Amino acid sequence: MPNNTTAQFEHAHTLAIARQSALIAELIELTFPADTPDKLRVQELAYQLAELRGSMHVAAQDGCDTLLRVIAGLGAVLRLLEADGDTFEATHGLHCLLTPLKQQLDGAVNRVQGLI
Repeated sequence: MPNNTTAQFEHAHTLAIARQSALIAELIELTFPADTPDKLRVQELAYQLAELRGSMHVAAQDGCDTLLRVIAGLGAVLRLLEADGDTFEATHGLHCLLTPLKQQLDGAVNRVQGLI
């Protein structure tokens, strides 16, 4: 379970990412009309930031999708280990190693999905 500092840190990042689009839109709005070279350059940079944010969102979502497939695979392996009652001693150690790994992956995906 995350401590209070970790929860505050994650909440701050979630808010920062959620506000990014609004701040970029506000930055673009401040440059209208683009009647000076500086305003035009700031406007171009703001549009590039918006495109980059979209690319980062897609990359994070693709990463989450991949991790979710890994989690599903690990879950299937754990279920197979649980079902194999004949060799309990042999599979118990492997089960004990894989379970925390799956829990860590679950937590990582949940945190990233909370940001996007």
